Amino acid sequence: MTGSANTPETLTQLIRGLGYLSVIDFAREQAKSIIQQKIAYYKSRTDFFEQKYGISFDVFCQDFEQIKQHTILEKEDDSIAWESSIDVVIAYQKDLLALNQ
Repeated sequence: MTGSANTPETLTQLIRGLGYLSVIDFAREQAKSIIQQKIAYYKSRTDFFEQKYGISFDVFCQDFEQIKQHTILEKEDDSIAWESSIDVVIAYQKDLLALNQ
């Protein structure tokens, strides 16, 4: 295909050539793909902490003081990273749900 790929017409042709009905359909599918990758990444982080401590985040918070095989600093750092990963997954899941509507 000749011409500049920076024109709306050329981009529309390229995207239709990839099998999408519109630029919006293409953008929606790309956004879904990126969000799904981010969910997978942050879920892997939460899985790591669940394996490390052998418990869920809620139980970790309840039993924080009783967990003796890790230092307080390590537990605090892990708690922040773990909770933020859970929050990010929830936020991205809401975004994905919105894109699917």
